[in-house]
Amino acid sequence: MRNRPRGFTLVELLVVIAIIGVLVGLLLPAVQSAREAARRSQCTNNLKQLSLSFLNYEDTRKSFPVYQKHVSGWNSWQGHGVWTQILPFIEEQGLYDQYDFTNRFDHGNNNGANRPGRAKIGVFNCPTDRPFPDRNWGGINYAVNGGATVDLYGAGTATDAHGAMMRRQETTLAELSDGTSKTLLVSEFLKGDNSNGMRSPTRDFTNGLSIPTVHYPTPAEVETAGIACDGNGYQQSNAGKHWNGGFPGACVFNTVAPPNWKHVNCATGGGFGYAADRNGIVPARSMHPSVVVAAAADGSVHVISETVDPITWQRLGARGDAQPVSWE
Repeated sequence: MRNRPRGFTLVELLVVIAIIGVLVGLLLPAVQSAREAARRSQCTNNLKQLSLSFLNYEDTRKSFPVYQKHVSGWNSWQGHGVWTQILPFIEEQGLYDQYDFTNRFDHGNNNGANRPGRAKIGVFNCPTDRPFPDRNWGGINYAVNGGATVDLYGAGTATDAHGAMMRRQETTLAELSDGTSKTLLVSEFLKGDNSNGMRSPTRDFTNGLSIPTVHYPTPAEVETAGIACDGNGYQQSNAGKHWNGGFPGACVFNTVAPPNWKHVNCATGGGFGYAADRNGIVPARSMHPSVVVAAAADGSVHVISETVDPITWQRLGARGDAQPVSWE
């Protein structure tokens, strides 16, 4: 009799399927990890380019830009943000030439349809974070360091707690007396979800911040303030929408709280329309697992753990506290 071909039994087929399932289960995390490594590499490159653009700006203008450029006749919060001033140094001279600095940042000449404020600029966006939900806006994921102080938006006298850049006062490399390699320049934050229906602590802003110490608050003070802010129902979800804005949630953060702080971004005072046009606790944040990427004022880029010592993080944010610390 002829030998007939023998097929798979049901048991054998199930075993093969199970083995394939195990292999896929082992492979997917590796693929996802490789993709995140590539995205973080791109984010690192973005920060490198942005930090060097500020150094080129400082070399040309002999000072860093302010992070809110005032427009006479308009409300202060309608001033132009730091990224508008840096456009020629990131190969966006064309956008810069179209921009209307005689009007507020949110004027139709700047933020109307097909106007420069709507442009999507690749170096402004970290690929690990999602785009801003309203695709009519280019969005941004990076901000300059305002220091180890809640006084981000205030017009108070500069102190050693302030960062490499200020709201209305130009700073120079010489003022970074702790050293450019020991002073934070730029880091990440997350875009808002553009929905006030449900709070996202890592993306939204609330108000009513109360904290007894403005400069270098203690970790205990920061924690107490964060818990109180979490209980406040007010929220704004438009952070990262306007890269040309000159306020927290558009171009500036501080090192008062550690990276990827577990509490909601929190500003002083009552309600506001943009996130957020005033002082507050505005931490560096990212979607990279357990870290943020940051650049120092010498152009070097560092990966910072969210478990970094909070005092060390504050000292890296302060430009001249005479206590230079290591990134490690």
